[in-house]
Amino acid sequence: MGEGVSMRHLKSISSEKFYKEPMSFNKYSNKDLLKYDIGSNLYMNALMDIYNKIKLRKIKDITTITICFEDSIKESDIDKGEINVLKALDNIHEDLVRGEINEDNIPLIFIRVRSNYQFIKFSSKLSKDQLKLITGFIFPKFNKINGPQYLEHLNRIRNEYDDKIYGMPILESEEIIYKEKRMKEILYLRNLIDEYKDLILNIRVGGTDFSSKFGLRRSVNNSIYDIGVINDCLCDIVNIFGRYKEEYIISAPVWEYFSYDINSKEVKGLIKEIKLDKENGFSGKTIIHPTQGIYVNSIYSVNYEDYMDAINILNHKEVGGVFKGYSNNKMNEVSPHYNWARRICNRANAFGVLNNKVSYNNLFHEARIYDEN
Repeated sequence: MGEGVSMRHLKSISSEKFYKEPMSFNKYSNKDLLKYDIGSNLYMNALMDIYNKIKLRKIKDITTITICFEDSIKESDIDKGEINVLKALDNIHEDLVRGEINEDNIPLIFIRVRSNYQFIKFSSKLSKDQLKLITGFIFPKFNKINGPQYLEHLNRIRNEYDDKIYGMPILESEEIIYKEKRMKEILYLRNLIDEYKDLILNIRVGGTDFSSKFGLRRSVNNSIYDIGVINDCLCDIVNIFGRYKEEYIISAPVWEYFSYDINSKEVKGLIKEIKLDKENGFSGKTIIHPTQGIYVNSIYSVNYEDYMDAINILNHKEVGGVFKGYSNNKMNEVSPHYNWARRICNRANAFGVLNNKVSYNNLFHEARIYDEN
């Protein structure tokens, strides 16, 4: 994949809606920008017809997918899944060479491995051409036992193929959700991840796995933040990994309900939770249905007022001080708001800036929602 790829978020939205359109990106883009570009990440099990979903644009507007070998398929189907994924990658590469598929229609592709053993086994089968289509690997139930093994092998792959390849650990183990073990485990993992910082694109969290430890599941009318024991854990993860000087991007857990109806309780609940994700320091979200993608990526676009405030704060870095916000409705104080302003501008690069008076609802209604039929 070359540097000229024009893949970007919210392509189905008219440019008239944007003051600043989302930037183009691919796996070779600057990592400090690419980590914001993950956005909505669609999980697909390894037995699905991934090739045709990409070639026929059945997942239009989805710019990141994860092919899953873990919980989504049976262990007895792993070999079948590996064959299917390798064939899909071969077909995509061949179509690229023949000019039958455009690079800008190929999403960032991640592989969620089942275990370190399966990671080593699967990666040993990859050709250089296949690896070029993969942006990275996702490591489930990442902990102090399997974490070093995952990251050491990922580093070997990068060195062996001399290609950019990233890792995204998922914090979802019982050592993290159980309070008496949590802080020791999180601090160990942060130190481990710091050693491989150049390889880490996102930190991901598993709300479903956390909830399962207590036999809980949020209802369609509540967010993950309404489950106190899970919210407590998420706060600690953000506290350790979300500090601005660490510059890690933490992706929010999956919302388990979907619907084609924008007015449904399933979609309203999703929108509510995405807004809470953003307010609580998360960026992007795992999704399990293509209809969810437009809501995630739209809500992470930047409204005009926030962008104007952020730019003014950055422009006053040298002189500091306090001044009124763009709409004369808030205080902008350069020193304490500077990190916020930088994050806003990074999000603006990834998801764009809406024109004044354009709302997220405008984007939802303009987008063409995925239709399986």
